[in-house]
Amino acid sequence: MDKETFEAQKRFAGEKKPSMLRRCVGHDYTGRQIYMITMVTEGRRPLFGDVMGKSDAPNGSSDAPTIILSELGQRVADEWWAASKHHPEIEVIALQMMPDHLHGILFVKKTMEKPLGMALRGFKQSCNRHYRELVLGVPPVLGAPPVPSFALQRKLNVCLTF
Repeated sequence: MDKETFEAQKRFAGEKKPSMLRRCVGHDYTGRQIYMITMVTEGRRPLFGDVMGKSDAPNGSSDAPTIILSELGQRVADEWWAASKHHPEIEVIALQMMPDHLHGILFVKKTMEKPLGMALRGFKQSCNRHYRELVLGVPPVLGAPPVPSFALQRKLNVCLTF
């Protein structure tokens, strides 16, 4: 596709919206669905680990690219996989960690009392607690004033409807 055609088609897409305004208007985020979620660290800081290996190595080989998670990255992954412990109506299907973001797939098996965004907010709060402890060296203290966090930003996409 040439640049002129691309630019002409772009006009129909409309203005780019901030992440939080990309939600599907009128969609019931409490219902039975499969969701693909992407969360990005603020400023795309590579806090979750490093990618090692060779990009041209075949899958399964010892040189194939893989992520080596930092301690924070491992804690974030553990929080993701524990989502169904906190919300039994959610089944964790997949997680792919990257140095500065994560991709995950969640299945809401039955109608939730509160929208999925509330569960994701709890996940983000837990991740920020780990960040403050591991990166900033601030131990968790009840009632303490807030300290900076790395602010995971959420992009939520509806994948499949049942």
